[in-house]
Amino acid sequence: MKKYIIYLILPFLISGCGEDYIGQYALDDIPPGPVSGVSVENIPGGSVISYVIPTDEDFSYVKAVYKVNGQTKEQKSSVFNRKITLEGFGRSQAQQIELIAYDKSENASSPVKVDIHPLDAPVFDMIENVTIRDDFGGIRIDWQNPHKADVVLTVLTTTDRYGEEEWIEADRFYSGAVQGGANVRGYNDAERFFGLYFRDRWDNFSDTLYITAHPYYEEMLDKSKFSRWNPSGIPYNAYTSVDWRIENLWNNVISGSAAGFASFTHDNTFNMGQMAKLSRIRINNRPERDLLYNFAHPKKFQIWGSNHPNVNADFSTWTLLGEFESYKPSGKPLGDVDDDDYNYGHVNGEEWNFPLDIPPVQYIRWYVIDTWGGSEYTQVMEMTLWGEVQK
Repeated sequence: MKKYIIYLILPFLISGCGEDYIGQYALDDIPPGPVSGVSVENIPGGSVISYVIPTDEDFSYVKAVYKVNGQTKEQKSSVFNRKITLEGFGRSQAQQIELIAYDKSENASSPVKVDIHPLDAPVFDMIENVTIRDDFGGIRIDWQNPHKADVVLTVLTTTDRYGEEEWIEADRFYSGAVQGGANVRGYNDAERFFGLYFRDRWDNFSDTLYITAHPYYEEMLDKSKFSRWNPSGIPYNAYTSVDWRIENLWNNVISGSAAGFASFTHDNTFNMGQMAKLSRIRINNRPERDLLYNFAHPKKFQIWGSNHPNVNADFSTWTLLGEFESYKPSGKPLGDVDDDDYNYGHVNGEEWNFPLDIPPVQYIRWYVIDTWGGSEYTQVMEMTLWGEVQK
């Protein structure tokens, strides 16, 4: 029986060899034809090169040989592609590159020389169009990044070291967003010098922009002056138990017993006990991973304020100070969080900036528009406010 099966299979193996070959092609020394019909699209920091591949049956890939910052680079494109994208160029500069076709035996075609002229890398336009303004405790930086380039913004400032002024790194920010923004804080209201530059992942550096700034004074508001307070028409909506009452919103505890604040609704008020022009707000959210960016975690909310207690449920009696939206670093779906989400949302807390033109207030109305889990409840661990207290 075994002998019969072997004889039955062999003819199929032999007859199929010519049509569906599996394995290594026999090596030869015949090079493939070169690519043809080449066209070039120059883009910021690179060039996209389209071509027609050779007709050789054993054609394998195309290799581009070019230079970036004086160093020779190679980029390969498989048999399935009809274009190759070269990236990493800095300042716009013309150069001649080579396209070489290879077959499965690694025979190389004659090179095709192609002239390219990549545009300036995005970092150069970004530094030229960046906007900087004085802000509370430092400066605010905004930039446009229409090509979504992965960049690092490095901010420098001066410090007195051994009797001499030296430039040191103040902060750095990573971004690939179309519109980027960052705050550099922690400084008093004395005149201060800053420098900043962008760098991409190929180590192309923009010029350094130097500015003189006059930061606005900012301090963390004294939470010991905060108190429960409710105007006419907005009753106390939070839990009354020690573990979740509104006083926990400003007790500087973000985990453990008596740490959190929980409300049955989205509309809550309190008295800061001091008149202040607010500059920013931070919220530390719940530590449980099944509740973080879920259930009653605020997703979109407003902060309203008043400089007097004669307000009520009618929003027209209040001043809108800002509308803010929660950000989930991982972008993962509901119920799925990673360590970045945990550190950003709970440990460090989410921060938002108030507009610079808001008036000083003493009474706060925190109105949650939406929660991550669609809950009618509002639950967080801590709220911190900064600004300039009116003496």
